[in-house]
Amino acid sequence: MTTKRTRERATAAPARVDRATFHPGDYGRVIHADGIEQWWVRASNGGWVALSHQRVVENDDGTITLLYLN
Repeated sequence: MTTKRTRERATAAPARVDRATFHPGDYGRVIHADGIEQWWVRASNGGWVALSHQRVVENDDGTITLLYLN
């Protein structure tokens, strides 16, 4: 007896947007002479980490929200 196997098409899961919000004092921004912005956030160990490619949204309450796709 032969068992028929069917293949299910693998579908990519939709991209999920993750967010992280930082309060004043836990982030900083440097604007270079050529106009390029470099954002920094405070890590859990107290050090500072430069952001490379996340989208940064400045909120009305002084916080920033980082948006990035998984």
